[in-house]
Amino acid sequence: MTKYRKAPDGEWPGYPYLKLDDIKTKSIRHNRYVAESLVRNRMGRVVLQLEGKLYQQFLAKVRERKGDIRAHSVNEAVQEAVKEWMQKE
Repeated sequence: MTKYRKAPDGEWPGYPYLKLDDIKTKSIRHNRYVAESLVRNRMGRVVLQLEGKLYQQFLAKVRERKGDIRAHSVNEAVQEAVKEWMQKE
């Protein structure tokens, strides 16, 4: 008689702490972009809405500290600010 694998319990494997080393499937590991996408898609997200003036001030501060306002620089600046805020609490 054929044996089937146990049915998944509905949770995302590794969510939200999946790392590249956790991916064992060869076909996915050999395609670096697919593997990185799986890891990044499981990261937590926060959407922040800022009024126009505050938004422009924020971008100016990011440009001052990071040298540009690319998505990576903005993300880095926000993470630094959140970590600093959490340490103060």
